[in-house]
Amino acid sequence: MFITISGSSGELHVLDHGPSMIAEQRERAFDRFWCAGKSGTGSGLGLAIVKRLVEIDEGTVELREAPGGGLDVAIHLRTS
Repeated sequence: MFITISGSSGELHVLDHGPSMIAEQRERAFDRFWCAGKSGTGSGLGLAIVKRLVEIDEGTVELREAPGGGLDVAIHLRTS
């Protein structure tokens, strides 16, 4: 995880070095109750809740491929 702050905005990155998601999965990842795998773990609500809370504060959330594999959840927030 790392944080950058510039002017009136900040960015929080949460890096996961597990299996990555293909572009189609990243597009659906914020849908409530959607899960990428068939492992049966998780409710499919975590990223949907994160996105909603960030958007309430006028921020954005983006899923990217992490360097070296995995997922980078980039959260953009205003700081003032």
